[in-house]
Amino acid sequence: MSDPAVFSILLVLLLGLLASGVWVAVSLLVVALAGLSLFSNAPTGLVMATTLWGHSHSWPLAALPLFILMGEILLRSRLSQDMFTGLAPWLGRAPGRLLHVNVLGCAI
Repeated sequence: MSDPAVFSILLVLLLGLLASGVWVAVSLLVVALAGLSLFSNAPTGLVMATTLWGHSHSWPLAALPLFILMGEILLRSRLSQDMFTGLAPWLGRAPGRLLHVNVLGCAI
């Protein structure tokens, strides 16, 4: 089967799953499994397990939970609300005040 035909089949499958209301992650997983099982001779489970394990313990992914933790700490401590309340009067006359308060608050 040619590459455009394989691409078309997998794209139609992905769009069909997404249109039917299946979650994006599940749709991508099903399309990846279908592509591996139909168009590859490698064992599907082993390839998926190796790929998931190889990408799950990488250093760049450590930033994601720490970023979420930082946001939760800022939310619970009301520090972000106080910071926005304090910065808003300084930028009261600037056009696009909310935008500038947001950018300045994120920079701090």
